[in-house]
Amino acid sequence: MTPEQQMEQLSIAYVRAVAAQAGWKIGAINVDTDSGDGILMSDVGNCPRIEFQLKSTARDIMRGDGLHFPLSVKNYNDLRKETDVPRILIVMWMPKNEADRLNQTEEELCVRHCCYWASLEGEPPTQNVETVTVVVPVGNVFDAAQLNNMTNLIDQEGE
Repeated sequence: MTPEQQMEQLSIAYVRAVAAQAGWKIGAINVDTDSGDGILMSDVGNCPRIEFQLKSTARDIMRGDGLHFPLSVKNYNDLRKETDVPRILIVMWMPKNEADRLNQTEEELCVRHCCYWASLEGEPPTQNVETVTVVVPVGNVFDAAQLNNMTNLIDQEGE
């Protein structure tokens, strides 16, 4: 497995663990034509669904306000358009050193650092050709509490 594939698998494991803790299920999107890697599904309330694009990086992109992640223009355009099912970008930021990314003992399984999320719906068009730097807020840690908060927002606002 390449280092990039290992990073991808660790980020999938992270999202699955958070979803399980929050009581959500994850479904796969078999053909990714519009920047959807998976779908988070809840049985609570109106049974909301959230599609997600999952990325991972070990680059030094953390700034004071969040991760400054270079996203492809195609992904940016797909994620910023209004859809019936809300979409989010999830970015896992991890250590550069592969040995520091995962630690396992009999007491715990620790994956470092963490995932952050952002909704790009309604963002303006770009004139960029290859990438758009997206700021994923540092306060948007992808955890069970925030995922369950998304359920409440979707139920209340329908978005």
